[in-house]
Amino acid sequence: MYFESVCKFDLQSESFIKRIKFGPTKAAGEVFFHKRENAKSEDDGYLMSFVYDWETKTSEFVMWDALTMDDEPVFVSPTKVRVPNGFHSIFVPEDELE
Repeated sequence: MYFESVCKFDLQSESFIKRIKFGPTKAAGEVFFHKRENAKSEDDGYLMSFVYDWETKTSEFVMWDALTMDDEPVFVSPTKVRVPNGFHSIFVPEDELE
């Protein structure tokens, strides 16, 4: 399964907030949320996913600002190899690795 975008909904007001589209030839698996350090609201953090471009056959790790839902990512890093759609991941802070 793959997704072409990620959407934000306000469950209290039952309203659609914003959608970030990955691109016309791009898809991603699940999107992970990580709360920003010293967050001021429940959506103050980052959305992260591996995004695959089936036209170029390349993958990249992408982060967006979950609070603003800006279309422009805050971070993009190409991967050395393709990351399969549906790849499950979890964010682990460095201090929790040991």
